Amino acid sequence: MLLRASLFALLIPFAACSDSKDNTPTDAPATQKDATAASVTSVTCPATPGGTITAVNGTNAYSPATVTVAVDGVVKFVMPSSHNVVAGPNNTIDTGVAVAFSATTCLKFAKAGTYGFHCGPHGFTGTVVVQ
Repeated sequence: MLLRASLFALLIPFAACSDSKDNTPTDAPATQKDATAASVTSVTCPATPGGTITAVNGTNAYSPATVTVAVDGVVKFVMPSSHNVVAGPNNTIDTGVAVAFSATTCLKFAKAGTYGFHCGPHGFTGTVVVQ
């Protein structure tokens, strides 16, 4: 009985191994080789951003509603207490377009495309076009 238990204990570690050609165990964590970098990231605001989008309490619009910047351009968003920025409705590139209520945030846009956003509570929209 002791011999059988010893053999069993020796064989258990081999059961977890994969027989794949790369000898990676099946329970090994997945690597993120194919993960792509975010196309919108929050950055420190430069002295002269590529554009600035603001909203004002008491109005339901971004000013301007559309800003165009080059790839890797930075847009400064200045939001009052009653408005924010939420990705969508026409944003199919990145959901990283987000600015909180009462916040000033600069976002860098790394990929060409159209980035749509809206005010969460009020629904008015804006767009950043990256060329």
